[in-house]
Amino acid sequence: MRSENLRIGIIARHDATALGMVRRVMRLLKGQEIILEPGLAKALKKRPGTLPDLRNADAVITVGGDGTVLLAQQLAPNVTIFGINLGGRGFLADIEPNEVQTYLNVLLGRGFKHIERQMLAGSANGKQLPHALNDVVVSSANPGKTVDLKVTIDGNTAMDVRCDGVILATTTGSTAYAYAAGGPAIDPRIDAILVVPICPAHPTPHPIVAPAESRVAVETTHPRRDALVVVDGIPRANIKNCGRVEVKKSGAPARFCRCAEFYRKTREKL
Repeated sequence: MRSENLRIGIIARHDATALGMVRRVMRLLKGQEIILEPGLAKALKKRPGTLPDLRNADAVITVGGDGTVLLAQQLAPNVTIFGINLGGRGFLADIEPNEVQTYLNVLLGRGFKHIERQMLAGSANGKQLPHALNDVVVSSANPGKTVDLKVTIDGNTAMDVRCDGVILATTTGSTAYAYAAGGPAIDPRIDAILVVPICPAHPTPHPIVAPAESRVAVETTHPRRDALVVVDGIPRANIKNCGRVEVKKSGAPARFCRCAEFYRKTREKL
């Protein structure tokens, strides 16, 4: 067992409830090396950590909801995440406030085991996108207007549709935006790529569950209707006529200290 202190990153919302929880976490972790995300450090009037510091931490604690977890995964993609849930659903951030001390004791005892979740690797017009834990969304760049999209899976046309957009989701992301758009909730122990059209015009294509080894591509086909590419809720690129987004399973999974039992979560939250 290592004798040195743990390096623990903290990423959180900046509202009063979350900041109160962060202060509690810091008290419970007294004596460890704490690395605060710069925005959080400013809110607490503390010294900020750097992005390399976060990426080299032993663990990252998030305080907020699933969106905070997605941010943490983008900032520190290879670090195990302990997600404290102050949000609504808590599919990713699933340590409840009354469990915090128990799980921090596990962390301090270095007894935690990480659980891996599939991610997506993608590109837009050949330029690499950040890996996605939940989804890559190709949507109309013009609010109130549809976009024409062609979806291929392993080179075979799966959809050719006018719609508000298409969601390419992991099974972890199947309970997020993809579910709201009419897709199925999929046990995240299954590796797959879920393709869900958003408000498609007639004839209406159904969601598709493709094998995780598939290569999924989305192309814009209307000369005057651009598309926006959004990765885990963050806009990342614009594509024009004949622009192309490609997605495949990433070789680098996300890591969590635990994830709550899927069927209990779907029963309680969906």
